[in-house]
Amino acid sequence: MTKPRVSTRDEPTPPHPVAVKLRLVRVETPDARALQEAQQAELGELLGFRGFALADPPQFRSPRGAFLVAYDAGVAVACGGICPLGALPGTAEVKRMYTVPHYRRRGLGVRILRSLEVEALALGYHAVALETGSTMHWAVALYEGQGYSQIPLYPPYLASTHSTCLGKMLRYVARASS
Repeated sequence: MTKPRVSTRDEPTPPHPVAVKLRLVRVETPDARALQEAQQAELGELLGFRGFALADPPQFRSPRGAFLVAYDAGVAVACGGICPLGALPGTAEVKRMYTVPHYRRRGLGVRILRSLEVEALALGYHAVALETGSTMHWAVALYEGQGYSQIPLYPPYLASTHSTCLGKMLRYVARASS
């Protein structure tokens, strides 16, 4: 088995703009898992959290979910997924949004988010919601910049003092180029 090619922090910054391809993948693929593990390590370092669970494969499978990985020259550089949000029927939850550090601020998060919204519409969802850390102002700004607004906390975040939940009603959106 070949080791997944996931970008690391000590690689040179890619030229702008990045010409990546977005691919729907199974969440348990080596590249998707490696990106999630990188996200967990970074959040653990940043926020002091430990013990994040990797995404549960069945919830991210069609016809109820989807998982995207962005590749630059065959190297996995970003990801995100949607799955059903049981607490809010008809709503997909956006989860595992992550871009490796030196690919940030190049529009990959927005491309993945828009593509996930298109997937959610295709799967029959009428809204999307997500949870992010209250201190992660850059993440909140990214989502608000794409039309998300704050919503009440939903399970399992009801008692959380460090969570912000955001949501958006979906309408037809043009498919993001991949």
